[in-house]
Amino acid sequence: MKISVKMDGLDALQAKLRGLADKKIAVAAVAALNDSAFLTKKATERIIVDVFDRPTPWISKSVRYVKARSDKLESSIDFDQWGNKFGVTAGMVLHAQIYGGQRRHKRHEAALKHYGVLPENMYIVPGEGAQIDAFGNMNIGQIRQILSYLRVAERTSGYTSNMTGKTRDRLRAGNKKRGINGFEYFVVQPGQRRQFLRANGKTGSHAMQPGIYQRIFLGHGTAIKPVMIFVKSPSYKRRLDFYRLAEEVGVKEFNRAFPMYLEKLLKERGL
Repeated sequence: MKISVKMDGLDALQAKLRGLADKKIAVAAVAALNDSAFLTKKATERIIVDVFDRPTPWISKSVRYVKARSDKLESSIDFDQWGNKFGVTAGMVLHAQIYGGQRRHKRHEAALKHYGVLPENMYIVPGEGAQIDAFGNMNIGQIRQILSYLRVAERTSGYTSNMTGKTRDRLRAGNKKRGINGFEYFVVQPGQRRQFLRANGKTGSHAMQPGIYQRIFLGHGTAIKPVMIFVKSPSYKRRLDFYRLAEEVGVKEFNRAFPMYLEKLLKERGL
């Protein structure tokens, strides 16, 4: 979103009539544009915190502004265009929230989809067994553990952190002396049924929600918890009309600041 000013506006024209030079009017315009850009950045950051439930600091502090110059009477407001170390920007993450529609796959979803674990057009939501961080997101350590366990961890510079069979066996075994139960992860695809043994010795099966489950080995048996649940592509309604709100705030702040700076210059020069 850009905020710009033309030197033939009413405020500038009145300043000229009172004897203020074009260069000094441009000085006032630059100051007002930069004030409005900074204040718009702060206002939109507050809106992001109000609209979303516990946004991460990376998201809540991702709004950037470009200052105006005397040779370019324009300031701009947008999300940081550099993004994180994977090239993902806050604007990409919030795209569905700003424009509506489907959200992009997260990095772990893309990895699971690439290796055929996550079906096409499906996404992941945390299950009962998911570890949730302070921002309401699934713990990154558990995500990495699952990717590594399922051997779908992405390669980086020729290196991959996929678990060896020995490490997976160690996790299954747990540590009885320390009271740590063993566990394993397994995948349930859409339509797949879980086999079980009835009390009378006969086998049966039941449908399960598609996803990635954790089987925990207890002293008296096992417990199963869903960690990642596969769901159909969610469609989001627009929750944050970011660019409209930024424009409204930016124009309002500029209209307040520009005449104030002009008047200050006029008084300093006794005009």
